[in-house]
Amino acid sequence: MARRVILPILVFLVASAIASPLLGLLQDRTGLDPNVLRLTVFSTAVGAGLVGLIWRRRLAYPPTIPRSRGRSLAASVAMCLLAGLAMWLLARAQDAPWRPPAAGSLGAPLVVVLVVQLLGAAAEEVGWRGLIQPLLETRLAAWQAALITGALFGAGHFYLAFGLSPAAFALFIVSAIAISLILALATVGRGWLGRVAIATALHFLINMQTLFLFADGDGSVRYFADLAAVFGVLGLVALWATTRPRIAAED
Repeated sequence: MARRVILPILVFLVASAIASPLLGLLQDRTGLDPNVLRLTVFSTAVGAGLVGLIWRRRLAYPPTIPRSRGRSLAASVAMCLLAGLAMWLLARAQDAPWRPPAAGSLGAPLVVVLVVQLLGAAAEEVGWRGLIQPLLETRLAAWQAALITGALFGAGHFYLAFGLSPAAFALFIVSAIAISLILALATVGRGWLGRVAIATALHFLINMQTLFLFADGDGSVRYFADLAAVFGVLGLVALWATTRPRIAAED
C-alpha cells in the first residue's frame, strides 16, 4: 500500500507545501494583486504534476463505474446553490457586515476575475479530487476517502491561518471537509477527467458565491461558523447519500 498510495500522497503533500511559499514569494516579487490571483493555489498542481512525472501511468486508480450519475451531480449542484442561499439568509438575519463587493473593488475586469478563479479552482482540483481522493478510494470507502481528502484540502490552505484566528481556521477546515463530501457525491465512480471537471465546476460555483455575495467574508469566527454550519448540514446529507447502496445503484 505504501508504494502505491501512501508514498505518492506524501510526495504530493511535501511538494505542494514547498511550492506554496515559493509561489507566495513570486507573488510578492511580481506585485500581482492577491485579490485577483493568489499564486499559492497552484501549489497543488505543482505537487500533482511531480507525482505524475514520477509515477506516470503506475498510479493506483479506482475503477470507473459505467452508469449515469446525473442525479448525484444534480444533487451536488443543488447543495452548492442551497448553501449560498442559506448563507445569504443567515447574513441577513444576523445583519452581518459581509456584503457583495463594491463596484470596481475586484481589482480586474470581471471576465479576468472569472477566468482566473476558474483556473485556480482547476489547479486545486487536479491535486485533490483528481489525485488524492482516487488514491485513497483504492484502499478506503469513498466517504472515508472524501473525509480525509477534505481534511488535507483544508489544512493545505495553511497560509490562511496567518490571517485568521485558530478558531476561524478550524471552522474553515470543517467547511472544507463538508464540501469534500458534497463533491464526492458527484465525482465518485467517474474517470479522472470527469472528476476534475465536475469538482472544478462545483468549486468555482462555491467560490463565486462567497465572492459575489459576501466579498469572501470578513475573516471572523462568526463568518466561518456560518459556513461550517451550512456546509456541515449539507455535507451530512451528501455523506448519507454516498453511503446508501440502493441510492447509488439507482443513480
